[in-house]
Amino acid sequence: MSIFDIGKASISNKVIAVPQTETKLYVSVIKGASEGPNVLVTAGIHNEEYCGIETARRLAIILDPKSIKGTVAIIHVANPGGFAVHARDVVPEDGENLNRTFPGNIEGTASHRLAHFITEDFLKPSAFHIDLHSGGGREQLLPHSYFQAMGTAVLKSASKAMAEAVDAEYMVAADTYTGSAFSHAAYYKIPSIIIERGGMALWTETEIEAYLRDVIRVLHRLGVVDSSIPRIAYPKIIEKTMQYKAADSGFWYPANPVGALLNKNDSLGKILNAFSDELSEYKAENKSVLLYQTGSLSVRANESIVTLGILD
Repeated sequence: MSIFDIGKASISNKVIAVPQTETKLYVSVIKGASEGPNVLVTAGIHNEEYCGIETARRLAIILDPKSIKGTVAIIHVANPGGFAVHARDVVPEDGENLNRTFPGNIEGTASHRLAHFITEDFLKPSAFHIDLHSGGGREQLLPHSYFQAMGTAVLKSASKAMAEAVDAEYMVAADTYTGSAFSHAAYYKIPSIIIERGGMALWTETEIEAYLRDVIRVLHRLGVVDSSIPRIAYPKIIEKTMQYKAADSGFWYPANPVGALLNKNDSLGKILNAFSDELSEYKAENKSVLLYQTGSLSVRANESIVTLGILD
């Protein structure tokens, strides 16, 4: 029996145990009175990305089963163990990034078993997938989305149409498989998008309201809800991104706010030591937009500090 199989015009809130783990998922399923697609909404795959998590909680409240078409299943926090102990983007039982373990393995460690359960019981029965993310505990980001640029032309077109409903300046064409739920959905020919909004392990009412409008617009595009919400931005496509990693550990001083438009050789920031000696400086290699960056003072060598969307 599929998680989507509940009575028409009804809501089901369940706590579901993940087999062979200590993990329990809080899941809301809202089924409309009329036929329509099965849509999976996931939040908290990265457990410190609170804007997506709070948006999922509120989405389960505002969706009216008497008026929607089809069924929406919401995994409120896909990594509840990490959420409970403030683990930084990993499943605490094995220290792995859940969003790099899909499709999972029932014989693997905790994160792989969790990914396997989500894949088999939630992702595969879905017609569409919306994955809610934010900047992590130390990330500032410009609101944007990712759509699938891998797979069939039909899949790409459907995913792109979903991303176009997000009220953000940019959407990124993702053409590589990363072990994420989003990229693995393409393997099953399930249109999926990632929405990114908020960061630094913070959330505000303004961000949550904007995030809810994004999700409702996507659901409207999929024919699940009738209401159409106006938007301000119509996203431009970014075909390529560039990530910069820290060459040194030390004190990080970014040169720009997220969303800054940069030209080649513009400074991205510097790393200093405690005596204010410059250890390394980073410069844009292309005309680009600053999508996200480390917002904390402390950085470690080899970790990501800046990601740019290339505009050339």
